Amino acid sequence: MKLRSFAVRAFGAAAIATATITGVAATASAAPAPAPLVHTTFNGPTLPVVGQNDFCNGLIDTVVETDPARPGLATIAFTPRVLNGIGPGWAQNPVCRMKVTVGWNFGALTGQVKEIEILAVPGQTVRTEINPGSGLAAVVMQVTPIGPWFSELRPQAGYGRIEAFFLVP
Repeated sequence: MKLRSFAVRAFGAAAIATATITGVAATASAAPAPAPLVHTTFNGPTLPVVGQNDFCNGLIDTVVETDPARPGLATIAFTPRVLNGIGPGWAQNPVCRMKVTVGWNFGALTGQVKEIEILAVPGQTVRTEINPGSGLAAVVMQVTPIGPWFSELRPQAGYGRIEAFFLVP
């Protein structure tokens, strides 16, 4: 019986030591990584858009990245793909210009809104940083023909918007 309890204790101590070493190594090597998002809209992380250059259109993939070394901050990455255009302006300059409005937590009610101008080239990622604070955060991303403070009209549109929840370290 003593041999059995000794083996169980030794196995338990080895498991705790392994978990501690793995936890320390994982914490020391933490780097910015995509945060798991819980999407509340049907299009998930993809934003279909019509931009400002001769009805350019396409899809923008979005990712929210967090870094344990920088608590309370998150980075949003926009990666355009499958861009098309119609007309001579697109033939001369195949860059789709648009403004994306990003709101987090309480959005415009508390001034937590940022506008990012994207000169979209397929595969070229544009990043912006937001400060939602540590814990559970909400984010909304959209391309609209009206600015967030109703002060600007733009020749662009987006199909729906992206709404998601994520955790910030």
